Amino acid sequence: MELYDINRVALIISPSEALLKWAISEEPSLAEEVDIDDPSDLASVYLLPDFDDIEEADDWLEDNFVPILETLLEEWIPDDNWPERLEFSHLEKYADYSFSNIVIDTVDPEYDEE
Repeated sequence: MELYDINRVALIISPSEALLKWAISEEPSLAEEVDIDDPSDLASVYLLPDFDDIEEADDWLEDNFVPILETLLEEWIPDDNWPERLEFSHLEKYADYSFSNIVIDTVDPEYDEE
């Protein structure tokens, strides 16, 4: 197996404890399915452009948070219960996120072309 650095930044997002508690209050049966103390198995990974500086990823996220936050909320909360206007502070409240500027692909570059 060869490894390929794909020159992208990964955004890793997990639902926060606040979001999971909100979701459970909306749908109590979720309490049996999710571990609020360890939401790592609920994480999503977004591939962002490659940036010269990781702080640029923060700027990118602030400019592009709405579809990412909507995707996260759609997974857990009916949209008629969302805040009327989505703000970046909602992403900070309802998501735990981090960036990695080292993204390694474990399959041949032509894999996605098939």
